[in-house]
Amino acid sequence: MKKFRFIISLAAMLVSAAAMNAQERPTTNTDGSHWFVGVQGGASSTLTNYSPFKLITPVGSVYVGGFYNSVVGGRLHFSGFQSKGAFPDVATDLGKRDLKYKNRFYDANLDLLVNLTNLFSKEKEHCLNLILVGGVGLNYSWHNKEVNGLINQYSLHNQAPESWASDRLTHNVRLGLMLEANISKHFAINLEADANNAHDRFNSKKSNSDDWRLTAQVGVAYKFGFKKKAEPVVVPPAPKPVVTPAPAPKPAPASVVEPKPEPKPEPKPTPAIKSIDENIFYSIRSSKINPSEYGKIERVANFLKENPKANVTITGYADVQTGNPKINMKYSQERAEALKKYITSKYGIDPSRIQTDAKGDTVQPFDEAVKNRVSIVSGKYSVME
Repeated sequence: MKKFRFIISLAAMLVSAAAMNAQERPTTNTDGSHWFVGVQGGASSTLTNYSPFKLITPVGSVYVGGFYNSVVGGRLHFSGFQSKGAFPDVATDLGKRDLKYKNRFYDANLDLLVNLTNLFSKEKEHCLNLILVGGVGLNYSWHNKEVNGLINQYSLHNQAPESWASDRLTHNVRLGLMLEANISKHFAINLEADANNAHDRFNSKKSNSDDWRLTAQVGVAYKFGFKKKAEPVVVPPAPKPVVTPAPAPKPAPASVVEPKPEPKPEPKPTPAIKSIDENIFYSIRSSKINPSEYGKIERVANFLKENPKANVTITGYADVQTGNPKINMKYSQERAEALKKYITSKYGIDPSRIQTDAKGDTVQPFDEAVKNRVSIVSGKYSVME
């Protein structure tokens, strides 16, 4: 019981941490297809006439597979390690005792995966996904010496008529659910709970029905091979024919009166344009000013001090390849406001001379993704010479 509680608590903490720290969507502009490999670890218990919480054993898994689209996928899954069984209330020299035994096993399953979150949602990219697992395969069991030793020692043949000596190869049918949390485009953590069906002889006892084994595992997966969506081809409309109207007849020329020459106006002074344009870059998930940007910020402050009538605008941006629109808008606003507060408090600039704006990830001023975590300071001021 304590082992299952520990696994469930650990999985809940991992999923919560993934949801809080998932600043970016798992993929963008993909059709949902990809490949993956993963490992899992957890606990297993066989359902018999004995308490399943006293038969918990460790189990581990490795798997490889892929999703063909955003909903349907498949995997080849290998799992196993150890299984327990028990004879309750056996008369021994020390009185009645529960006698437990172990054997080793491995399962090899071909599983069908159905992403229920994407199946019932219009949006096909989520940080958390609920996946239905169903599959068939083989169960190979061996190392069954303990149960045969107990049968011979305590004459338990009537309680274990299905015992086997060396090894067994039977079917395995699986049905379960997986809760997967994407922590980045390529990595995800998951919690999977399965019910596995094997032959009645799996635990050496006979119940006239197949044996059931429950597993609960926590794992991590690496995803790769994402395919981009095909962009629709836009055909421009055919240009409309241009109809040129016939020229109107020209009027007869009137008599021309030579105008008197106007005195030339005095030349007006030419305005000089002073401007500032600085890019202040940030770390991912941060609006904190990096020391490397202090020199740029000082140039902005000097521009405002030297031109008392000049104003500037600070526009915050965020990287579209990280986060989601809501989170990215929040970061771009925080970056613009934090920079304004830094300039006004450190250099004594009137806050009314600095305007702020936030574009989130709707505008990407740079081709390089990392440079779009930026605040752009711009301003112009005309000075009459």
